[in-house]
Amino acid sequence: MITIKIEDANIEILARIAKAASHKFDCSMNIDFKNGNRVVEFIGDEFYKPLIAEEVLDIFTKNEK
Repeated sequence: MITIKIEDANIEILARIAKAASHKFDCSMNIDFKNGNRVVEFIGDEFYKPLIAEEVLDIFTKNEK
C-alpha cells in the first residue's frame, strides 16, 4: 500500500494550477515535490506574481452574478 500525505497532495495540486496560470503571463514555475521536497521556484517577471495569484484565487472564488 502506498501512503499519501493529503497536505502534500493539495499543495502540489495548487502549485500546478499556479504553474498553468503563470503560462498566461509568459512565466513558469519549477515544481519539485519528490523525496519530501517542497520546492516551487517562480521563473519570470516578479511584476506578474500578484496577477497570477489573483488568477488562481478567482478559480476558487464563488462568482455571484
